[in-house]
Amino acid sequence: MPSHRWVFTPCRARFDAARFLISLAILACALFAARQNAYAAGIPVITSDLRADAAVAVRAHQPLLLFFSLADCPYCAGVRSQYLGPMTQDAGQTRRALIRELPIEATLTDFDGARKPAQEIAARYKVTVFPTIVMVNAQGAQIADPLVGFSSPDFYGGLLDGRIDAANQKLQPH
Repeated sequence: MPSHRWVFTPCRARFDAARFLISLAILACALFAARQNAYAAGIPVITSDLRADAAVAVRAHQPLLLFFSLADCPYCAGVRSQYLGPMTQDAGQTRRALIRELPIEATLTDFDGARKPAQEIAARYKVTVFPTIVMVNAQGAQIADPLVGFSSPDFYGGLLDGRIDAANQKLQPH
């Protein structure tokens, strides 16, 4: 038999309640800060209408950057948070290309106005690995080599810039 007994006291209960409330407040602040950081980093627009996006791209004389993603894909999350998200917050970058995300699980309006599963659109561009970035013109024609996967983060930014530059060169009048 132990030599001590636990005794409930109102003072101890108030201390435990106060500690619990402080812990909740700290957790709420941490969650708010994480949400604000995600917002500040920006996220690509998830498209629901490629035809409307193409109209915006034509007016701005830009290529469309189509980011094919898969839910719960850590590599997709890396591309989104480290590259495309920050690009959406940089005015110089947003003038280079209209960035749109296409979750493979979605259904959206295609360039021809028909509603299609993103899987069908991905198949058109031979997308089988996620993430994949495809650069297209306003008609949906591919105008640069796709950027497939996220295997070399050290070089990804340069590879992405190269694809955007190649797409912009194709859009320039000759």
